[in-house]
Amino acid sequence: MLTSAILLAGGNSQRISTDDKTTIVFNKKTVLEYSLDKLQNHKNIQYITIVCSEKNKNTINKFKSKYNKIHNIVLGGESRLKSLIIGFQNSFKSNITLVHDAARPLITKKLISESIHMASKYKSGIPVIHQTDSTYVVSNKILTQSLDRSSIIGSQTPQAYNTKMINQLLEVINIKKSANLFNDLPELLLSNNITPYTFTGEKYNIKLTFDDDINIMSKILEK
Repeated sequence: MLTSAILLAGGNSQRISTDDKTTIVFNKKTVLEYSLDKLQNHKNIQYITIVCSEKNKNTINKFKSKYNKIHNIVLGGESRLKSLIIGFQNSFKSNITLVHDAARPLITKKLISESIHMASKYKSGIPVIHQTDSTYVVSNKILTQSLDRSSIIGSQTPQAYNTKMINQLLEVINIKKSANLFNDLPELLLSNNITPYTFTGEKYNIKLTFDDDINIMSKILEK
C-alpha cells in the first residue's frame, strides 16, 4: 500500500540537556537520519514530510539532497498534535499516512511494514508495548493506588492511518481546540468514537527523552 510518511522533529527537547535531540550524532549520523534511512529505503514509502523547529530547520534542509523521497519540510506548531496536523495538511496524500517520531531512531523495516499492513486492513496501526513493571498512581512522591498492569500499554511510533479517515476527521473537528486537548492521534480518534487498532511493538524502539537515554542509545547505535 503506497504511503506518505510524516516525520516529527519539531519538539522542544525540554526534558533533555540539549537544544535539539534529533540532531544528536551517534556513529557519524544524526538521530533524524536513522529514521530517514529506514523510511527512504522502504518500498511502500512514496514521500516524506518532515516537521521541524526553528532550532533544527537549517540542519534538516541540508538533508534534502541526500534523501529524494523528502516531499517538503515544514515548521511545527505549539503542540505535538498540532505539529502532526500541520505535517498532514502539507503532506502528499497517499492511501496511507504514516507518522513517526524522529526521536525514535531504532525504527525497523518490520515496524513500518506492520503498521502499514494494519492501517490498510483496519484503518489504523499503532505499535504498543505491554507494561512489565508494577504500576501505581503517585501524588507528591507518595503511592496512592496500584493499577492492573495487564490493561496498561505504552504506544510507540511508527503509527499508520487511512488517509481518507484522517482527512474526514480534520474536516469536522475544531483543530485549534483539539490540538490543545489531546497529545496524539490515538487520543483524538478515541474522543471521536473511532477505534484505534494496535499490534505488538518492539522493546528497543525507545524514544530519546532523558539524558540517560543518550547513553543507552549510544551503546546500541555505536556497537
